[in-house]
Amino acid sequence: MDDSLELWIERLVAGGEGLAHLPDGRAVFIPQTAPGELVRVRLVEEKPTFARGRLLEVLQPSPVRRAAPCPHYGTCGGCQLQHVQYAAQVEAKQAFIREALLRLGQIAWDGPIPMRTGPEWGYRSRVQFKLDVDGHRLRVGFYTSGTNDLCDIETCPLLAPPLARLPAVLRQQAPSSLAGKTLDIALGDDDGLSAFPAFADLPGRPVTRRIGHFVYTYDARCFFQVNRELVAALVAEVVPDDLPFGGLALDLYAGVGLFTLPLARKFRQVLAIEASPNAVAFARENIRHNQLTNAQVVAEDCARWMQMRAAAFTDRVDWLVADPPRAGLDNAVRTGLVTIRPRQIVYVSCHPATLARDLKLLLAHGYRLTKLVGLDLFPQTAHVEVVAQLVRGDGTD
Repeated sequence: MDDSLELWIERLVAGGEGLAHLPDGRAVFIPQTAPGELVRVRLVEEKPTFARGRLLEVLQPSPVRRAAPCPHYGTCGGCQLQHVQYAAQVEAKQAFIREALLRLGQIAWDGPIPMRTGPEWGYRSRVQFKLDVDGHRLRVGFYTSGTNDLCDIETCPLLAPPLARLPAVLRQQAPSSLAGKTLDIALGDDDGLSAFPAFADLPGRPVTRRIGHFVYTYDARCFFQVNRELVAALVAEVVPDDLPFGGLALDLYAGVGLFTLPLARKFRQVLAIEASPNAVAFARENIRHNQLTNAQVVAEDCARWMQMRAAAFTDRVDWLVADPPRAGLDNAVRTGLVTIRPRQIVYVSCHPATLARDLKLLLAHGYRLTKLVGLDLFPQTAHVEVVAQLVRGDGTD
């Protein structure tokens, strides 16, 4: 008995899946489909309000469908959109942002959402390889989609060339003691590499990047934006060149100081909050190396710092930057922001859903959303970065 269905794909939704509807009205989500195409699918999961399907055949391809250039696409879980032409990927991500704000935050943003883009291939300056052993052969790659099984790869077209060549190098040099572990590797401006754990030709020494007027030093253990082509554009959105000189700025989830350093050129005092001891050490070194004397790094979890210190900063902060992980702002951080009442907030988000949740609360406490910008830091994937600017709407902004 043939239990397949023919469905029209209406559009792409967050996560990169195609959206169609069953005859009973339920939404069905199908990976590796494209807008406007007729597909044959088999349902693999059914819920009262939605279903998930597996693509069996493309009956009428979308005008934006293309052949994925990576031989591992569809098995490796790293990419979701290689089968879609790049312009259509960008358009879909713009819609992801707008839809998340409306559906999850009840924010009907009718203004523009410009998208900053760069090269769609070879953009990643850091990688996290999974390692395992099959007999005497070291397996190098990423997790298979939806599992913890390793997809063994020869190369990855998203990686900058010095990183893309590493799987072959690792198979020759990596010690067997690394099997079952994760190897973090960061690439610097001079194509120098920092690895964690370090070994042989992949040392743990720091790498450096020049972004605008500043030089940043960090190692493979640190979080740093992966898209080497767009990181300068991200900094420019968060700390605009035309930003007037101000008094006090806060930089939450500061990392190694990506935004702290340019903020120090625009404000009399900058306070950066960061929990990772390793990142704190590099942030302090970056401040010293760039000869900035008005920036201070506090080694503290942002939520705990807010609980202890927010009241002391009420109505004192001119510009606050928050760049949280995918989970968004902790409840204590949201409460702290409402207590501090910064004149302006710049929220850097890698997950539109949690951004929508957090913006909903801030708007309810008197802030106005003045600007949204999307940055496609992760082409071929369903991820999108968003920079949201808010101003305090009580007449004192």
